[in-house]
Amino acid sequence: MVFFAFTAMLMLASPGVMAHSNFINDVNTSCEYDVFAADECIGCHLADDDLKSPTNEKDLYLTDGDCAFCTEVTSCSSAPPTEAELYIAARATTKAYFERLFKDFTMALQTVGGSSNPTAFADVFPKCPEIAPLIGSEFSRDTGYLVRRVTTRTRNSRNMPDDWELEQLKKFEKMAADGDPRTPLAIDKPDGNTLNTKEFEAFDVVKEGIGNDSKFYFRYMRSITMPPMPDPGNPNNPQLPCLKCHGTNSDLGAGVVEAVQEFYPHDMAMGYKAGDIRAAWTIKIPLSSRP
Repeated sequence: MVFFAFTAMLMLASPGVMAHSNFINDVNTSCEYDVFAADECIGCHLADDDLKSPTNEKDLYLTDGDCAFCTEVTSCSSAPPTEAELYIAARATTKAYFERLFKDFTMALQTVGGSSNPTAFADVFPKCPEIAPLIGSEFSRDTGYLVRRVTTRTRNSRNMPDDWELEQLKKFEKMAADGDPRTPLAIDKPDGNTLNTKEFEAFDVVKEGIGNDSKFYFRYMRSITMPPMPDPGNPNNPQLPCLKCHGTNSDLGAGVVEAVQEFYPHDMAMGYKAGDIRAAWTIKIPLSSRP
């Protein structure tokens, strides 16, 4: 009762001061103070010698927001991520995405007979079109990032690159042609073994948009290189049959050409050979400011 009477008195005495009562409550809520603790409000927003005169804290709130008053709150005091931390997060997300896709595609192959079925790679096509997009959507929702794969030679039109991604893909292709060194990467396979690969990486902080609508993003890409056809006698072979669906006629699985024509009549994703850059994993992380 005392607080409400005091508030009413202030409203009569100084309407200009109490016009900002919403931001006082905002600060108290954000800083986890008691909204009805009148002394908190007076201490921050009213001068000691004259209750009619606002202090500079009002201006500070209007320019810097409620976090200017409550640096002890974790959400306010935590520093924005560094570029190195963003790189680690993007790498980890890419690894998890690759491993999930690897697992789900392997399971899909098993449902159509796996290696015992000579047309397994053709038979899996009714399920294949949605596996990667659904996983990418799930990861995007869970992380707040944009998570997907892109390529210059699409099978699924949803995998078209944007301008930055296209630039990196072209660089990856040139680096592969020039024999440039690649980054060693380890992927956990569904059978519990480790897949050791070497790929190209690219990352940058990019500003996109115009004027007030512009925003910073951390962009990361990792190449996807076509492995050779499986060779159980070669310990350095990753044993991945990617060319069964993306190779030349001699490598393609039985019925794959017909299945591709049925599900992807505008397909451009066959004719690859071992060592070619097939595509890239791509991560786009929105930022509140440049790290």
